[in-house]
Amino acid sequence: MDPITQAAWATLSRAPMLRIAVPFILGIVLAMWFPATVAMGAGALVVTTIVTITVMRRHVEFPQRWVRGPFVFIWFFVFGWFWQTVRDPLQHPLHFSHQQPTEALWVMQLNTINGSSAKVIRADATVQYLGQHDRLKPSNGRVMMTLLRHDDGSEPRAGDILTVRTRMEPITRIPDPGGFDRRSWAASRGMYHECFAGPQNWVVTGHGWRWSDLFLGPRTRVSEWLVESGLPLRERAMVKALVLGMRDELEGVQVDAFVRSGTIHILAVSGTHVGFIYLMLLFMFRWLGGGHKARLVRGLIALLALWCYAGLTGGSPSVLRATIMFTLFTLAGMSRQRASPLNSLFAAAFILLVWDPHMLVEIGFQLSFLAVLGIILFHAPIERKWIPDNVWVGRIWTLSVMSIAAQLLTTPLTLYFFKAFPTYFLPANLFVVTAAGFAVYGAVGMLVIFRIPFLGPLVAFFLMVLLMAVGHVTEFFSGLPGAYPAVRIGIPEVFVLYALVISTMLVVVFKWRPALRIAGLAMACLLLVWGYRSRAVQAEERFVVYDDRHALQATMSVGRSLLVITDDDIQDVSGWTRKKLDRHQRSTGSDDPVAASFATMAGTDAVQVGPTVMGGGRWSSLGIDVRFFTEDDPGLPATDMIDVLVIHDLRYISEETLGNIAQHTRHVVLAGEMAWKARAFTKKWCGEHALPVHDVRDQGAFVLAKN
Repeated sequence: MDPITQAAWATLSRAPMLRIAVPFILGIVLAMWFPATVAMGAGALVVTTIVTITVMRRHVEFPQRWVRGPFVFIWFFVFGWFWQTVRDPLQHPLHFSHQQPTEALWVMQLNTINGSSAKVIRADATVQYLGQHDRLKPSNGRVMMTLLRHDDGSEPRAGDILTVRTRMEPITRIPDPGGFDRRSWAASRGMYHECFAGPQNWVVTGHGWRWSDLFLGPRTRVSEWLVESGLPLRERAMVKALVLGMRDELEGVQVDAFVRSGTIHILAVSGTHVGFIYLMLLFMFRWLGGGHKARLVRGLIALLALWCYAGLTGGSPSVLRATIMFTLFTLAGMSRQRASPLNSLFAAAFILLVWDPHMLVEIGFQLSFLAVLGIILFHAPIERKWIPDNVWVGRIWTLSVMSIAAQLLTTPLTLYFFKAFPTYFLPANLFVVTAAGFAVYGAVGMLVIFRIPFLGPLVAFFLMVLLMAVGHVTEFFSGLPGAYPAVRIGIPEVFVLYALVISTMLVVVFKWRPALRIAGLAMACLLLVWGYRSRAVQAEERFVVYDDRHALQATMSVGRSLLVITDDDIQDVSGWTRKKLDRHQRSTGSDDPVAASFATMAGTDAVQVGPTVMGGGRWSSLGIDVRFFTEDDPGLPATDMIDVLVIHDLRYISEETLGNIAQHTRHVVLAGEMAWKARAFTKKWCGEHALPVHDVRDQGAFVLAKN
């Protein structure tokens, strides 16, 4: 047996949870792609359970014990398939989607506050009861909720019981190209519906106790202490984000700098911060020694501190994931046996997915799991490749290797989700992660001693200087040329990139020469897929009306050319429109947008704008023909077939006019600023004539693509 095979076998033997978690995860994936009924899943689980128990009870000689492994693998695979089916919210017989009331009184419990402003509160909630016919009926399901604030400005908190009169609506809003996809984000958390309630339609009627409520007082006091500490607003916002996970005071420019420099994970309280606390505790109590009693005492202190920190930060899912993982590490360290980090990682994954299988499709879970897995697999082998003589160089090398190891398995996924890559993540993380560690320690120390004369202000001053340096460093790296280049890949490229990364590491780190062929094949496949996608982009034409409730914003892309209709110069458009264009350009790989005005489009002369022609209220490319209709348009009948009719800036439209302009149209689009009476009439008319109609105000962006 060659050394690579021996090492792999030894790793598997020390990580039994890996052999359990992997088939369980595969079963969850199968249930998501090919959902089954509960009865079918239960039947399959009963059959495999009987077969597995029969095989396990049979006496076999030691060399043949491996035959039990496939049956255990199959059992956990079927269990994962069954468990995802059972835990699918839509499968629950009391899920509110099966009751289908138009509007009703609901009793809900708030799970998480996702965001709040001066007027609006956005939260996740679990439905408990449905009020019908003067009685409450048990109900079930999670929903995204948008609440308009009461006049007194009161804000509900996680765990509150609300009585809400509202209507449940499916989450169907279409995002702008490259924009935030609420449907996918909500579905990853087991939510498929949303609701809206004005200030007169909701009221807090009680509170359901949660374990994190034990830390509500300290959390509030810590936030107040930070205000009293004298830190400037920007630095105080960073401390709240680093220590408490509260990002409500961060400015958009600050967040953008962290994103573009590849250090945004520092602002999301997660495994990194829990790791800081864990390492600090190990350092503080290493004087206890290495005996069994010392390990027990140190472990109990660590467990108490970790779970107190999780409660102090609000018990967010990311913190809970990391806390459970480090809890397993601590429990393993408290025992006499040597802990396997890989076994603890997969044990944490198994426990979390049994708790909530939907967590598997949450990007936070995926990235945190892959980052830790990359560190476990690759950090030590890469670090041993070079041992510097200088102590400080050695520490920098250790931090660099840790950052590289974490990025190896997360990069393909981040490229797929974010369509960009932070080029300078390594030097930025070397400083920012180190500084963030000291900032967390300094913030904890400041909260303890900031009232002590001289010492408290001194710690606050050094913390302010440190965080100012972090801000300047992130802004520096985010502003460098090529700091955040667009990279567009699909699911096939993700799998090919993982094959390339793993095979390359097997060659470079573990010296397994056969993997060189796999790496070469993966690179060839990657180039072929990229070449195919590049040709497909060049041949594609796309017309888009952006998701805007108050104005018309339309673009047409032909190949890599992006054309925009706007009344402003492209460099002077509003910040929100500029962000829409930037996201669109990044997601499709388009060239810099070229602007034209509505006046040019409505003029009598035909004008060429890039590879398109506009004029007379029409905008056409080789494959797409669009007509824009407004009150100033005479409404003359169309003589040829039009792909899209966009109606905008309109207060009234007659049936005759609508019939004239829509008789040769494939799609009707109602822009956001159209009056509601004209909007309702047009939708009714289109329904009567079986004509597809898209209301931007209700349905989001309109996208028409042709190859």
